[in-house]
Amino acid sequence: MIKTSFDNPAISPLLRWITGFESAVVLVSGVGLFFLPTLLGPLWPWQLAPFNTRFMGAIYLASFMSAVMLTWKGRWSPTRVIVPMIFIFTTVVLLVSLAYLDRFLANSPSTLLWFILYVGIPVNCALHLWLYRRLPPADSVPVPSFLRGLLLVQSVVIGINGLGLLAAPVAFGSFWPWGLDEFHARMYSVAFLTPALGSLLLFRKGSSVELGALGWTQLVGGVFPILGLVIVDSAVQRVNWSQAGTWLWIIMFAFIGVVGLALIVYQHRLRSAEVSVVF
Repeated sequence: MIKTSFDNPAISPLLRWITGFESAVVLVSGVGLFFLPTLLGPLWPWQLAPFNTRFMGAIYLASFMSAVMLTWKGRWSPTRVIVPMIFIFTTVVLLVSLAYLDRFLANSPSTLLWFILYVGIPVNCALHLWLYRRLPPADSVPVPSFLRGLLLVQSVVIGINGLGLLAAPVAFGSFWPWGLDEFHARMYSVAFLTPALGSLLLFRKGSSVELGALGWTQLVGGVFPILGLVIVDSAVQRVNWSQAGTWLWIIMFAFIGVVGLALIVYQHRLRSAEVSVVF
């Protein structure tokens, strides 16, 4: 039986347009910080060192994948998974920003824009999470056991790492390839907490578009941090490549990317099956 669009209702124009604006902002931020760091870096609300600039760019490029998927589709699936991910991302960033106000440039337009976005977006997400709280999942199918295993392991491993960066930033940031202060360690926790939440939401079942949204977010969020590390170190040569912590960091992000690729492959299989049913 092919489901109609009534099984997957449209989201509110408010949510779609705000997320569309967010998509544009994170795309500009991601492209600017990762590919044009000397251009956008000086405009950031706080001072960024080279490694942090590229890593922030990677985070925003990954965030764009989810946000643009919600904007493009405009329906409950994939909103069911993406809005909670955006909510935890922006809420944690807001709380960390408020705790480290002294790190932000005073009287800077970028600082003002930062807090407008990171207050408005989580409020918008919270509103729609409440409005849609009784909607059941749309177009969902059970996730196969091998993917459930990957998602479970991922949610535990990167979830613990994300919580650790928040609660004990010195300890959990000590093995990073570059020096990580408490502010950035806590800020970077969202790179792990966000996909960990997405993994839990899709652990049992999900639609092809939801699996794809998380998959592309993770593939970008796994590959680009490693790529950024290599690019920056080729210029500054400060990474100790013989240190176990460096390779643990690389393995962690490679695992995130591999799980993302597995989700994309499974999404392709689901879509192929859906097409064969239609015809």
